[in-house]
Order: sequence, then structure tokens, then C-alpha cells
Amino acid sequence: MRYIYFSLFTFFSSFLVSQNLNLNKNMNNDINKFLYSEESNIHTSFKPILKSSFSFNIDSFLLSNYTNNNKNKYLNKLFSNHLFALSGEDYNVSVSPIVSFSKGIETVDNKSTFVNTRGYFVQGMLGKKISFSTSFCENQAIFPNYLDLYIKSNNVVPGQGYARDFKGTGFDYAMSSGYVSYKPNKIFLLQFGHGKHFIGDGYRSLLLSDNSFNYPFLKIQTNFSKIQYTNLYCELMDINYFKTNLVDNIDQMGYPKKYISSHYLSYNFTNKFNISLFESVVWRMNHAPGVRGFDVSYLNPIAMLRPIEFSLNSPDNVLIGLNSKYIINRSYLYGQFIIDEFSLNDLRADNGFWGNKIGYQYGYKIFDAFDIERLTLQAEYNYVRPYTYAHHNPQQNYAHYNQPLAHPLGANFSEFLFLLNYKYQRFELSGKIIFSKYGGKILNDPTSYGNDLYFSTGNYAEQEGLVAMGTGRPSDFDIQMYQGNLTKIEYQSLNISYIINPLTNLKLNFGLILRKLNNDDGSLNTKYYNISLMSDLFNHYYDI
Repeated sequence: MRYIYFSLFTFFSSFLVSQNLNLNKNMNNDINKFLYSEESNIHTSFKPILKSSFSFNIDSFLLSNYTNNNKNKYLNKLFSNHLFALSGEDYNVSVSPIVSFSKGIETVDNKSTFVNTRGYFVQGMLGKKISFSTSFCENQAIFPNYLDLYIKSNNVVPGQGYARDFKGTGFDYAMSSGYVSYKPNKIFLLQFGHGKHFIGDGYRSLLLSDNSFNYPFLKIQTNFSKIQYTNLYCELMDINYFKTNLVDNIDQMGYPKKYISSHYLSYNFTNKFNISLFESVVWRMNHAPGVRGFDVSYLNPIAMLRPIEFSLNSPDNVLIGLNSKYIINRSYLYGQFIIDEFSLNDLRADNGFWGNKIGYQYGYKIFDAFDIERLTLQAEYNYVRPYTYAHHNPQQNYAHYNQPLAHPLGANFSEFLFLLNYKYQRFELSGKIIFSKYGGKILNDPTSYGNDLYFSTGNYAEQEGLVAMGTGRPSDFDIQMYQGNLTKIEYQSLNISYIINPLTNLKLNFGLILRKLNNDDGSLNTKYYNISLMSDLFNHYYDI
């Protein structure tokens, strides 16, 4: 009885064409129990995962968890189909709307909020080797107090792009994404598009997260035996550049670009145990006289990036990391380790050397907890030392569009979170409790205490005369966790939903957020209620 649906759809999959489309990460809850089981040998940590990785039809599997007795073709389309669908012998295309109509109130400040999102989602296949997907959302919104302050400070809506003023009290923003996949055989996949990725088996990632805005990318993925090897090349933007370099003619210049080359090697020792190795370099193209331009050395798909950096006498920002998981019955343990810079001698001396820029994560997730079907519990701890992901030149930090590429808190923080998710037929209950603390900026103090990735870790700002980049770290040694403005956040949320259409994750949702922030500058409390009709396709990390 453990995987009845899996057995059924493995049988029916012989009549279905496998799709080289991405599985939306926000819709993984219904299939994670299979993904993280001994029956699966799928590499789970580099997301999004391809639907063709499964031996059964994903859409049919998703629908199998939801009863649908509607014989009316219009109701059937609403509850279990895409809005439009075309198919032939060598092609299929589906089209669905993306909506989010939300109304809420933040009671502490007596503030009314709303979200108005309209968009579309299109995906399909052309033959057996080419797949494509595209989506677009246009949004206007007024957010609760803590998100409003974050957006005004960073000029971006978390993960959704540049925030423009909307009638003086809200924000207008848009997001588009898309990709084309080409899979010539079972071994190779080539994917080019504009989107985001996530590396890890937990809720957060210390290696690469879908926390920030979309970016252009090229992904080359190779699968053979128990190995999956992924090359990821991305183009990122620094929208802080004009402010920090005192440039006024923004309309006549595009945002400066930087690039990431990443290698990710995943090895399934067994169906229970996986270890994956990660390395990534952030580098800039500069056409100024005497400065190197586009560096083709980092495009090598198999060479180690750190030796290349040394051989070039390069100032680029290289990170290496480790991801691992171990499956235990209906649950699994997971963890990550990230190294930006590291000195073993200083670590042994326990002298608080600033250059020991490391972080780690460990967590546990269980399915069908307490033998209650479709009840999932998860606990996770994240810890990152000051200055991790930052750089002497902030234009080469591990960030994009004013947000960190890994954890949304940047660095110099620790976090404990507990997640609950329960589904019964079309009803869903999800809860979240997060305790975090970090050392933030001190008011009117340009010193970098290691939390803000856009502050220089050294004297770069003084050399260039750019006060907005800070004046460097306070010292080389005796660097402490949470130095700076100690900030503590307690975050709790509860969502009760009715899932209208599992294929598009269209749901009617009631949500509650309770949040408390305290630091030396004061406190900020939030009590927020909202009700919404939403296509819950994309992760929005509003739990900062």
C-alpha cells in the first residue's frame, strides 16, 4: 500500500511521452515522499528537477491525490486541467492563467493591503527532444509594514524584481521567465533560459537559492550511472552600481553585469545516501584599459575553478561547498557546508580571524509523521559567519539584483525553523515558525560587520572614494558572530487553503503572519491577515 499510485502510473507511463520540462519546486510537496524514498534513485538536490526524471507521468500523479467527480467539461477544466491544451503526434502545448488576488489587513499599523497579479503560464513539447516553458506576471501590491520597509530599502520585491511606485503607497513590478530544453539522449540535457535555481534538500540553501530575481542562464546537465554533473552559467546584475559610484545617467546605461560559473557533482552512493560537491566563481567583465575582458577560462565545464583563479592571479570570488542527504524510512537527514575563504591555522588558534568565511546547515524532514498520511514535518538550522559571500569589491559579491544568491539574511546570522504541512483531499494546512538573529548595520556607522553583502570587506571603498560601500571591517581578528546591531526576529505563519486545481496549484487561501523584530534601533511588530485566490507556482520568501 505504500506506493500504490507510483505502481499504477509506472504502468501507464508506457503510453505517455516523458517531458523534459522543469517540475515547479513549489509543487513538490505531493511527490517529495517518493523523491526521498529508497524506491527513487533521482538526484534531488539540483532544482528544478526535470519531469522526465520520473518513470511515471507527473501530472497524472499530482491529480491522483485529489478526487474529481465533475462530469461537466467546464468544471472539469477548472478543477483538473489547463485552460487550453493542444496536442498532436509530435507536439503538445498547455496554457494556464496566473492570478493572485489578495486582500488583507495589518492590524498593528491598521494598514490595508492587497496584491493584484495577472499573468500566464505556457509549456509544451516539440517532438521528443525539445521542450519549452514561458511565464509572465504583472503585479501591483501594497504590503504589510515589514515587507514595505524591506522593499523601500532594497528597491526590489523579494525574488520578483524592481519595485516601482504605485500611487504613492504601493509598488508596481513585473516578472517574466522562460526556457528551452534540448535533450538529445538519456545522458545530456542543454537548457537555456531566464529563471532561477535551487541547490539543496532543505527549505533554505547556503549554496544557491531561488531567493533572488530571475537571471539569464545556460545549464548543461550530464547523467550517467549514479552520477549527475551540472554546469551552470549565469549573468547577474548589480543595480546598486549607480548609487555607489555616484552615476546619474541611469537611463542611458544598462546595469553592470557580472557572471557566475558553477559546477555541481552529485553522486548517489546508494538510493539512501548522496553526497554532492559544489564550486562557483563570481567574475566581472570590464572593458576599461588595462583590465581583462570576458574570461573564457571559467567556461571550462570540467576544470576546477579555484586552481584557474590562482593561475590567473585573479581577484574573483570563489566558493566551494558540500551537500548531503541520508534517507531513513519515511524521512531523511540533510546538510550543507559552504566555504568562501578559510585558514586552518587561524581556526585552530581560535582567534576569530575574519577570513574564516564559512556556513553550515543541517535538518530533518519526515513524511506521514505519526502515521498520519500526508502530514509532513521539517526542522532546520542554518549558520553563516560574518563576511561570507561578500568580497573586497562588492561588485563581485555572491548576490544579484540587491538580494543574496544564497540565504536571504546574507551572512553573520543563525536561524532555526520548523515547518508543518498537512493535506486532506483538496484542503491544505501549512505552518511555519522561524527564530533568527543576525548582526546588522549600526545607524550612521559605515563599518561592515559582515551581514550586508554589498559592503566591502576591506578598504575598497576608501580606495575608490565610495562611502556607500562602507569603510571595511572593524579588525582582522576577534570577529564575533552577531557583531554590529544584534537583531532578533520571531516569525510565525499559518495558511489554510483549498486547492482548486492541482496542475496550476490554484488555491483559495487564508493566511496569518505574526512577526516580531527587536534590535538596538527599536522594534517592529506585525500582525497580518489576508485572504487570496492565487496560483501558487513560485516561491516568495516573505519570511525575512
